[in-house]
This record gives sequence, structure tokens and C-alpha cells, in this order.
Amino acid sequence: MKAPPRLTLPAALTAAVLAITTLTPVAALEEAGSTRSTVLSEERQGDLVSRVVESDGEIVSTLVDGTTGEAVLPDPSRAGTQPTGGGPHGGAVLGQWAKSENHFEQLAATSARTAAELDGTDPDGTGTEEGAAAGAASADPLGAAAAWAPNGIKGTDVSNWQPSLNWSSLWNQGSRFAYVKASEGDSIRNQLFGQQYTGAGTVGMYRGAYHFAIPTRGSSGAKQADYFINNGGGWSADGKTLPGLLDMENNPYPSLYGNQCYNFSQAEMVSWIRDFSNRYKARTGRLPAIYTNAYWWNDCTGSSTAFNDHPLHIASYGVSSPRLYPAGWTTYDFWQYTDAGFTERIDANVYRGSAAQLQDLVRNAYYQPIGGRAPARPTTTVPAVPAVPGPFKDVAATHPFAPQIAWVKNQGVLRGWSDGTYRPAQEMTRSQVAAALYRLSGSPGFTPPRVSPFTDVPTGHVFYKEMAWLHARGISTGWVSATGERSYKPAQKVSRDQMAAFFYRLSGRPAYTAPASSPFTDVSTRQGFYKEMAWLQAEGISNGWDDGTYRPAAGTSRDVMAAFLYRYATRS
Repeated sequence: MKAPPRLTLPAALTAAVLAITTLTPVAALEEAGSTRSTVLSEERQGDLVSRVVESDGEIVSTLVDGTTGEAVLPDPSRAGTQPTGGGPHGGAVLGQWAKSENHFEQLAATSARTAAELDGTDPDGTGTEEGAAAGAASADPLGAAAAWAPNGIKGTDVSNWQPSLNWSSLWNQGSRFAYVKASEGDSIRNQLFGQQYTGAGTVGMYRGAYHFAIPTRGSSGAKQADYFINNGGGWSADGKTLPGLLDMENNPYPSLYGNQCYNFSQAEMVSWIRDFSNRYKARTGRLPAIYTNAYWWNDCTGSSTAFNDHPLHIASYGVSSPRLYPAGWTTYDFWQYTDAGFTERIDANVYRGSAAQLQDLVRNAYYQPIGGRAPARPTTTVPAVPAVPGPFKDVAATHPFAPQIAWVKNQGVLRGWSDGTYRPAQEMTRSQVAAALYRLSGSPGFTPPRVSPFTDVPTGHVFYKEMAWLHARGISTGWVSATGERSYKPAQKVSRDQMAAFFYRLSGRPAYTAPASSPFTDVSTRQGFYKEMAWLQAEGISNGWDDGTYRPAAGTSRDVMAAFLYRYATRS
């Protein structure tokens, strides 16, 4: 792996990175100057290591050379080219068609500045972090553009062009959501996706993934939807994940794919988008959002109005409000209004609705776009339960939970053993529960950290990925000892009160006020997880026993777990 590329920047930006010559290896971050840094997660791909680092209380995602420890910076000369040879940079970004001349140079400068600050060096010779930020802003002629923002909830979108990014800075400037590029076409993935996605989530942003579409006759919409989902673009109703975003815009590579519409007819383009949407809906349970601009959409789809049940993310720069909309929508959900927002001079967006509406968009598969129509609901929200039990030889047709056990088998949530048994009376362990909840959520794209978050869970554990996912999503944080070590206790049986907490957190910790009088005779309102157990009862997931008890300390058997999973997934 060669050293980070030398940047050739315009004079206005050179000052911001002039002092960056050699960066201290990140492995030595905890000894560097006064900066105290902790690696929260990392992913190694060949010679490159992408990380999320907490440095003096700030969350930063960064990319380094795994051999030298030097920061890897983007090369602006690769703007407008596809990545080759597994390189981390190149490729198109959200709004590629509208980017300013120096956009990619500015992203390189921002990454260099952030990498230097993370390393504890002085990025521009001003002597202080405050001076550095001020110096960069004063040298940047786009400062006024970055300061202005339309009304709405602020957010951003990022890609592999931003290898070092300070998420805490963006949060402190008001960004509350982020779309992260996951993929392009059917063979290009953002190698920084996992750490950028984690960085946004760690500071508290809603986060989602976007896919830059490259429609061709040899690469169907369904094929690209699969590639997107398999590389992080899925969705789950966890209260944190934005729906996947399909980027439909001007062809960025005319020498490869023809005119701005990829040489597709309008009917062919509509069919391709529908193919992508249908596959995404089939695999995730909801429609993707669509990013586009009015001119491209109306020219390349023939002003199709068929997709206005999808949330709209519009691109429109240099105006106080969008003046023209793609056919079918009367206004936007998201608006990308500049490519030089925040002090980082990166893409800035706003969500048009209220905080409650944004939360609804995140959680509700039938969210109605602000300028469109609500998605059609199925005739029934409850999947048909098989009339006979699934293929388990130890589950009789007369078993009270036979239909639910068949359902979890058919959905691939609980699979049984190779000898054809389900073992309905056996109690669930904490590792098995992690696997079940991960599968129930659609087995979302997730790269587990190289270092286990739990001292008692090795990375080679059969369910390591699932337990690490549970931890990353805040569904289970495990136990912390007096010495600060965190354990998960994977072989321990799961009690019914713990199970209530798992499902409540999986649902995104919905707003809920527990009743003043407990619905269960053996559960006190002052008891740990009372709220979660009451919520489980209110949602119809568990009604307890006929004698009015919940039995919170009892284990959770596999047949009861099947009922919990089925009721959770099919509740209205």
C-alpha cells in the first residue's frame, strides 16, 4: 500500500492542510500529546483499516494505512472515475451532477484537517483548534453558503470521499440524520460504510444507506437492490434506521453508459426503478426513498407519477426553495440544498417535516411522503399462519404453539436442529436470542468489530456477529464488572423480564407510559423492567398466565419464544 496521495489543492484550501506532512500511527493515539483516543470499532480490508475513534470526547471515523498508520486521504484527481483495483476512492456521489468545481478538493482538505486534529497536530499553523477552524473558514470563499440553511431538521450525506470525519462536530452543528453511501451499481461498495454508519449512530443521528444506481440492461433493478441490501442498505424498524435511498440521477460516466438516461427509454427506466423498488420492499418490508432532480426525472421517466408513495429526496442548489419537482410529488421530504454545508463544507440536507414526522419516517413502513401518497397496505397485516405445524418431529399438531413454531421455522428465525427436532421445552440462551432477534430484523448488513465488545464472547463464537449486532444497536449492553470489563453471558438462560426488555429496545424504545397499577399480580411497578413488561402486555406480545402472573424470573422456552416472535412481528 503506497503512502497517502499527495493533494494538489487550490490556494484557498492549501493553508488548511499545509502543516500535514506525516501523521503519527493511529495505534499510538493514546500516547500522542494531550489527545486521549479510544478505538470503538474497526474493520480491516487488505492494507486499509477504517475505524471509529473517540478522541477527547468526540466521535471521529477515519481511514489509515494498516502498515504505516498514516491517514489515507482522497485523491481529487479521481473525481468522476470509477474505483479500480479495490481502491477506496473514486466513484459517484449523491448529487454528482451538481457538484461545484472544487467539491472533491474541499472534501480532501476537510479529511486532511480532521485527520491532523485527531492526531493532535496543528492543521494550519494557527496554534489552536478554534483558530484552525476559523482559519479554514476564512480561507474558504464558500463560508456564507455553508452558514445559510433552509428551515427544517438538518442532516448530511457522506461517502468514501470522506475518510476522516468528525461526527461530534456535525451533531453540535445540528445535524440529526445522515445518509451514507453503501454501494454503486452491482460491484462497487463503499469500504468506509461500516465505520461511517457507526459513527453517525454513535453520536445519536438517525442513519441510513444510499445506493448510486447504474441502470443497464445487464444489471437489473432487482440485482442492484440485492447488492445494496447485502452491503448495508437494509432497513429495520429499530427506531434509528432511515429507509434505503435509491439515487437516480444523471449518468456520471457517459463514456461507459451513454446519455444521461443510460441509453434507456423512458418506459425501460420506469421498469428498472420498479424492479429495484419491488425487490427492496420484498426483502425489507418497506419502499425505498428516491433521490433525484426534477429535470432528470421528468426527462428520463417521462414524468412518471408512479413512485410518489416513496419519500422524495430532491437535489436543488443555489435557490431559496426548490422551484420544480419531479412528476408525482408536490414537495420534498429531504432537500439537498448545498455541497458546502457546515464548517466541514460537505453536503447539507434538511428534512421538511417535524421531529415527530421524521421519527415516523424512520419507524413506519407505511409512512406517507409529505408531498405524495401513502403506500398501499396489504389486505391483512397478519401473515397467514400455517394450518399444520412445520417439519419438526417433536412438535405435535395439537401443541398450543404449533402454528407459531411453524411460522418461525418458515421465516428462518428459529431453525431447529439437524435431527429434525425443535425442542420446544428447552429454554433459550442469550446467544440464541441474539441470533433470533437479528434474523427477525431481516439479518441486516453488519460488520462485527475485530475486537469483541464482550470479554466472554470470542470473535469465533458461532453467534458472535449477532451478539455484537445486539450490542451495537443498544438492545443488550451486557454487564460491566467493578474492573470495567463488559460480559454478555452467552450461555445463560434468558428470563422473561429480560426478554421484555429485548423486545422493547428492538422496537426502538417507543414512547410509552406504564400504568400506575401493574397488569400482573407478581410484578411490582417499582420492579426493574416493569415498563418493558407492561409494554409487552399492552402490545399483545405476552398476556402472562391465567392466574394473572407474568413470572418475570422464569426462563423463556423455545415454544413461548416462537409465540413472542410471531406476535411481535405481526402486531398491528
